[in-house]
Amino acid sequence: MAASISSPKTALITGASSGIGRALAGCFAADGWNLVLAARGAAAMEALAAELTARHGIGATVIGADLAAADGARALHAEVERRGIAVDALVANAGSGTYGDVRDGDLARDVAMIQLNTVSVVVLTRLFLPGLIARRGKILVTASTAAFQPCPHMAIYGA
Repeated sequence: MAASISSPKTALITGASSGIGRALAGCFAADGWNLVLAARGAAAMEALAAELTARHGIGATVIGADLAAADGARALHAEVERRGIAVDALVANAGSGTYGDVRDGDLARDVAMIQLNTVSVVVLTRLFLPGLIARRGKILVTASTAAFQPCPHMAIYGA
């Protein structure tokens, strides 16, 4: 954990260890938001938390979370609650995709991708929603344009 959360504005960003999640963390930090960074890659997030704390003077908490696991979203919510962190913005960004024909794919990997890309978003939204409503919070869900077009060899991801 890089720093304690003390500001009333805190954003929970999933998939924060790289890519769009990392970039969104930088945007929220630049706007003065404290952060809860959640992803499987805790080491990358610790470095990001230290960087953003030093650059923007915000608080940043790192929580390792595997949202592809069946209980991952509930475990993340429970850990945020256990730490007493009030979330003002939920940024549901974590996601992954695979390439290949469905008939050749690994069923466990496909189910984990659905859990990560879809089920965890619904569960996190539902669990954090009461607090977000009470604080007039925000929800940002990132998604792929793959949902709006044919996706040869990426049928499950597109769906």
